[in-house]
Amino acid sequence: MTMHRDDEPADVLLRRARRFAKSGEHRKAALALRERAAIVDDPAAWVMAGAMWAKARRAADALAALRHGMWLHQRAGSTARARVVARILRELESGRNDFVRRAA
Repeated sequence: MTMHRDDEPADVLLRRARRFAKSGEHRKAALALRERAAIVDDPAAWVMAGAMWAKARRAADALAALRHGMWLHQRAGSTARARVVARILRELESGRNDFVRRAA
């Protein structure tokens, strides 16, 4: 995979995260997604990062990213999306692995 001069850093990080996730390196994928989320700062990016942290079995990092994504959804007026993220947070906080299994 070659990088072109016109590639945005966020796009490069997303491709890198997908490549790491495909090879089972969930922690490295989560790091790339967290860096991407910091650049684009949109709710979906933070929720993706949180999902990958959950797959990497890093609950504290997953919860933090998901909470930030939920807050951004609320701030943008996307209450339905915020409720979905809140449900995911409850599942993770209760120790249930339903979300992690669905994300796999």
